[in-house]
Amino acid sequence: MAVMAPVVAFGVGLWLAGSVFSGWLPRAEAERWAVAAAFATVAAGAVGAPLGWWAGRETRGGGRVVVQRATATEASRTTQIGGSRGGTASAPSGDVEQQAESSGTARITQIGGDQQTGGR
Repeated sequence: MAVMAPVVAFGVGLWLAGSVFSGWLPRAEAERWAVAAAFATVAAGAVGAPLGWWAGRETRGGGRVVVQRATATEASRTTQIGGSRGGTASAPSGDVEQQAESSGTARITQIGGDQQTGGR
């Protein structure tokens, strides 16, 4: 969508400049096409800029988002793993957000990707 919309806007802008605003365009054919193409480029940019911003705000890691929150008190233990447990460790395949609060002698372990359990 972020690619097709500016292309459609360019086509519509070129058509508008050639048919609707033709009275304002220069009489020479080459100049007429240059002005129409410039108008269509501005129209495509006006559509493409906000769509580019919108497409760029999507998650980086393929759409998977992990959000984990933990509160540990007294002598409790909490473990948060953003990926899988076991096997070999790898980078997380999406965005991982972890928040933790502890008090007393509580322990919180946070792992953003996979937890490696096997020895080397």
